Amino acid sequence: MKNKSTGILLLAVVLLGIIALWVMKTDSSKGGGKAFSDFEIENVENITKFVITESTGNVAELEKVGEEWRLNGKFKARPENVELLLKTFKHIAVQSAVPGELKKTVVANMAARNKKVEIFENGELTKTYFVGSPTKDHYGTYMLLEKNGRKSSEPYVMHLPGFNGFLESRFFTNENDWKYSGVFVYDPLEIASVEVEFPQKPSDSYRINQLAKIVSLLDIDGNPIEGANKTLVENYLLNYEKIYFNRIADYSEKQVDSILAVSEPVYTLSVTDVSNKKRTVDFYLKMSDNPTVNEVTGEKNIWDTDYIHGRIRGEKELLVFQYFALGNVFAPKSYFIQ
Repeated sequence: MKNKSTGILLLAVVLLGIIALWVMKTDSSKGGGKAFSDFEIENVENITKFVITESTGNVAELEKVGEEWRLNGKFKARPENVELLLKTFKHIAVQSAVPGELKKTVVANMAARNKKVEIFENGELTKTYFVGSPTKDHYGTYMLLEKNGRKSSEPYVMHLPGFNGFLESRFFTNENDWKYSGVFVYDPLEIASVEVEFPQKPSDSYRINQLAKIVSLLDIDGNPIEGANKTLVENYLLNYEKIYFNRIADYSEKQVDSILAVSEPVYTLSVTDVSNKKRTVDFYLKMSDNPTVNEVTGEKNIWDTDYIHGRIRGEKELLVFQYFALGNVFAPKSYFIQ
């Protein structure tokens, strides 16, 4: 029993040693034991890549390709998320040093759980953040800096001046949270045609063609529709400047297939641009998380009145759109008739 206790004690000592080395590891030939606090990056326009790695092993690699940021070499990244981190890199500042009595605890916690953020400028790794937990008041975040392969001897409490909150949540790795959310994002003058189909009521379907800035309303078979309000038709195309999904539905591929197997689209939108590229999205009613009952009729409404599912043809994910953000894209043909 005594030998077992001695073994546990030795293991604890070794673990504490590893944690200490994690922070104190430096290259003595280059002057080790230094405290680095220059987290900020003045010229963020020089940042060409950053890699976020969680202690769970999840990774998000963001790299600038031309004028576009790409995620894990596969997807276009959300520009607003990239911009948020670039602003963080530029304005991040030391709020305070970590008090001596807390330093061991902070270091141990960061060794066990952290997010590693590697920042590349003009293709070269220049700084690495180790991002720990928020402070107790949630106004700061424990972080440690590494430069040229050497870790700082001191962790710091970091913040953004003027921002009351912690920074850890900004460094995430979930692909679904990073993916660009634009679905129909067009200059209206670059739209050649829009098809709006109502599979359950085909008589409401129609097509809008645009040629040399002149729009025309047609039925789904391509026949001109008389009495259309030209202004309403022109304004309708403005909807397609900024149509974004709200989020990617948290379903497995099997669940998506199951949902689609028992559903049929209620709307289908197709946009063809002037270069003849076409994108089609099928929309499906979404089950409500909180079904309501009509107090007058007693009928139960199982469908969500705020959100609707959509799926881009050729892609696997089921997306969630907010009705409010979609404007009047689901307007029937009669909407345009005087």
